[in-house]
Amino acid sequence: MSGITGGLAVLGLVGGAISAFGTAKAGQEEKEMQDYNARLADNEALIVEQKGILNEVRARKALKTATGRQIAGFAKAGVKTSTGSPLEVIADSIANAELEMAIDRFNIDTEASRKRSEADVRRTQGRQVAEHAKIQAGAGLLQTISKTGIQLSKEKIGS
Repeated sequence: MSGITGGLAVLGLVGGAISAFGTAKAGQEEKEMQDYNARLADNEALIVEQKGILNEVRARKALKTATGRQIAGFAKAGVKTSTGSPLEVIADSIANAELEMAIDRFNIDTEASRKRSEADVRRTQGRQVAEHAKIQAGAGLLQTISKTGIQLSKEKIGS
């Protein structure tokens, strides 16, 4: 084996190692990006939940105000609110408001769950990409070593 052949073999191995490192690094960077996007989705889920809590507080306050107005209106008209139709009207208003709040809570919970699922998918994709890149890097390095070994053995047999 000549000095040139040995030098080329070393350069081939170094090039293969650099390529393998670059492949693994690219996979790790993709994983980091997916992890970042997952954190964003988790934060969006928290924001959705906080918004839901604030909306419910606001709705309960509005319900209290509306119920107070109904009671005041009935009282002003001289109608007793403790029995009969006025009580049924007030109870119906409260039930409708509670139903709307329950629907809103369901929608909020569904949206937050969707965001958390998105975060989980992104984390999984990031791990898969990083693992795939490591496998590709290792395979590429082994292929480079194999090709270099074959070329060196041909040189040795030919000389």
